[in-house]
Amino acid sequence: MAIVALCYASPMPSPALSWLSCIGCGATAPLYGTLKFTCPKCGGLYDVEHDFSAIKKEGVDALRKIFDGRTLQSADDVCSRSGVWRFKELVMPSLANEEIVSLGEGVIPMWRAGSNLREWVGGDLDLWMMPEGLTPTGSFKDFGGTVAISVAKASGVKAIACASTGDTSAMAAAYAAAAGMQCAVVLPKGQVTDVQLAQPVAHGAKVVLIPGSFDECMRVVRELVDAGRVFPINSINPTRIEGHQASVFLANQFFGWQIPEAFVVPVGNGSNSSSIGKGMRLLRDLGFTDRLAMLIGVQSDAANPLATSWETTQKDGYADPKAWLESYKPRADLGETSATAARIGAPVSYQKVMREIDASRGAVLTALERDLNEAVMVAGRDGHLVCPQTGTALAGLRQAVERGFVKPGARVVVISTATGLKFPGVATSQAASSLTETASCDTEEVAMAIGV
Repeated sequence: MAIVALCYASPMPSPALSWLSCIGCGATAPLYGTLKFTCPKCGGLYDVEHDFSAIKKEGVDALRKIFDGRTLQSADDVCSRSGVWRFKELVMPSLANEEIVSLGEGVIPMWRAGSNLREWVGGDLDLWMMPEGLTPTGSFKDFGGTVAISVAKASGVKAIACASTGDTSAMAAAYAAAAGMQCAVVLPKGQVTDVQLAQPVAHGAKVVLIPGSFDECMRVVRELVDAGRVFPINSINPTRIEGHQASVFLANQFFGWQIPEAFVVPVGNGSNSSSIGKGMRLLRDLGFTDRLAMLIGVQSDAANPLATSWETTQKDGYADPKAWLESYKPRADLGETSATAARIGAPVSYQKVMREIDASRGAVLTALERDLNEAVMVAGRDGHLVCPQTGTALAGLRQAVERGFVKPGARVVVISTATGLKFPGVATSQAASSLTETASCDTEEVAMAIGV
């Protein structure tokens, strides 16, 4: 299957409403029809920018009524059937509804943390988890994927490609299939779970396994993008970030349009943390809130270049952004971790993560492997099967409480990035201590084993 990015087939939506802007030099480029997502002038990453003048005239109260009204799903309104497109006026106002490619992503509950987890984290927090694994492909990537694929469709793209540690490939393959596009995914051999490997295969993607880390996969895809040979659906494509902002919008709506004190997220390639920061700034700028929540990013000790450089430069919980950037170095010597989806030594969006951490006076912390695995098991005792990346965030939150970054009693939202069903290794490693075998099928012998 040839993977060729063609952006000529369909008429472009209104370019005046949405465009690309380089975070380095400020140069602009068209959003619809752009094939490469690094600035040709300075090599910087792009943000998506929108003209919000029309919705500012409508006012915050009018927007709240629109968004709240869409919580009632309608067969006639695609925006009501998606927790991302519920906020279309904030996410991608220039896109026509008929261009939207949605699988019903983002219609998720909020989990109040159980007693075991609250006690383990400490701080007597008002602790909530946003289970973004309860989405069509089982991870938060669907929040961004629906927007990225929709914009690609509106631009006439016929084929996409991505590097992945598993979740991005599942998202890309599923949404490409829904849009009628071809898809190729490049994965690190032996470093994705069987479930994550099965997903792109089931959705008809071309799967390429290479003998290297995710960072090697990403290098290959970026070189193909630079050569104009594939269209990227990784978070280097900033339309992904627009969809991920819905995490903030959903949380604010859930709490009666009140922002929590902190968001805590695991950090892999950086799309989640950078988008949450961008979404918070947008709500503040539009008048939904007058402050930002503290953004806490957490990496495992197996892959923690952002956390290491933050700790090196921070003083009393604040890292000067210039010193932090100068201190930052990608990490090549990656360790082993159960949080395989975040085992990334060179996050593509590291500069965006730094920007949002600085804006929110947040932090990037390191979670030890034993702590993140313990967090998974503690959450399980409250009935919530979470992925090890979520365990990373929970372990980082406990550290933030201990270090005084998060104050006692604060309302905190932890982004749970994927279903734990994709990552059974943490639980199954504990299975030996939980299993009891009987020598026969005798009822009394089973009763004795149960203890009844």
